[in-house]
Amino acid sequence: MREEKAASLKRLLADFPPGALLPTRWLTSNGYADNRLPRYVAGGWLARAGYGLYRRTGAEADWTDAVHALQKLLALPLHVGGLSALDWGGFAHYLRPGPKTIHLYGPAKPPRWAATAIPGYPLQWHSDRLFAFPPGSGDTARALVELRPDGARHVLRFASEERAFLELLDEVPQRASAHEADAILAGLVRLRPARVQALLTCCTSFKVKRLFLALAHRHGHPWLKHLDLDAVDLGRGKRSLQPGGRFDARFQISLPADLDGKLR
Repeated sequence: MREEKAASLKRLLADFPPGALLPTRWLTSNGYADNRLPRYVAGGWLARAGYGLYRRTGAEADWTDAVHALQKLLALPLHVGGLSALDWGGFAHYLRPGPKTIHLYGPAKPPRWAATAIPGYPLQWHSDRLFAFPPGSGDTARALVELRPDGARHVLRFASEERAFLELLDEVPQRASAHEADAILAGLVRLRPARVQALLTCCTSFKVKRLFLALAHRHGHPWLKHLDLDAVDLGRGKRSLQPGGRFDARFQISLPADLDGKLR
């Protein structure tokens, strides 16, 4: 029995690098008994990192370790999206300096430790109901990609820039500004029109689709001419982001009057 316990600890230390975050649920379902974990803490191999969470000692954890624990160890259908995906893709890093909220999207909330595991990098959950994909759609069809952020130990699931930008627009105007979104879209010169078309078709928000197209026409990126707008359901009636805005008659949405005065 003692040899078995020693082998379990040896396997744990071999499988996970210093700084790795290990949910209690994963540990107990993979042969590490509850009563053994305090001994690992006392021995200096693990440290408590929050309710239901341990950290492999020897290094501090970062936000990618937390996301890895959610995506890979707990197998939760969450992805890094919205402003976070755009930020780490190099499209928005200059807009919000300082501590970063990591925006996660999925059908259900992550464990409560996600909000506090990494000081300065809280993980914030958003529902993924913005899109209604056909049943059985894989990551490619849902515009999700696997990549390793610079300096990270793990490959993580991210929204592509096309999906991430639409997710950001869903936050306008309550938690993001049209000015911020417009500045980001100015740099998105290489969006893939086929992917944009598919996402607009599956998008459930008329506001998001109208806002995307109104902002896109302001910048006139080459990919825009490849979209079939007749195939995009924009709903009926007018939409407004704020009182007193300038009305875009083509897409029936009011944008901030001070955006830059060049509505097309």
